[in-house]
Amino acid sequence: MTQQGTKRAGAIQDAMRLMAALVLDNERRREVSDRTGLSFGKMRALRRIAARPMPMRDLAALLGVDPPNLTPVVDGLERSGLVERQPHPTDRRVKLVAATPRGAELARQADEILDRPPPGLVALSSQELATLVTLLTKVGQSEGALPADRIGPSPP
Repeated sequence: MTQQGTKRAGAIQDAMRLMAALVLDNERRREVSDRTGLSFGKMRALRRIAARPMPMRDLAALLGVDPPNLTPVVDGLERSGLVERQPHPTDRRVKLVAATPRGAELARQADEILDRPPPGLVALSSQELATLVTLLTKVGQSEGALPADRIGPSPP
């Protein structure tokens, strides 16, 4: 590998580590767990369920887990009164998992914490923010990592 190639590879690794550190901020995860009393894994599932009721297989796909591994998580959320299983409106073989009002409120609290931008992001200029959004959108599109409705800048 050339010296320029080595520098580029190092810069790519640096970018990956920095993005991961920002996205996987353990302080905010800990704050979510402390405020809600749920592990971050359970809260991750609850937040998806609170967004819309869905079958277990859809939830498992969103979370990137096998459905059998998700069952104990949903069972625990159900025992805690945070979710409930409901009949599917058109398919009697399927149950939907839906958030209860209490579960929706806990998910809202978690969203409030997780949506709070880090101070360094708030300190960026409008031009720097626009550049960041453009670059992250480009990376997300090339990787297929972002759902189509989450790619690109927010509407004005």
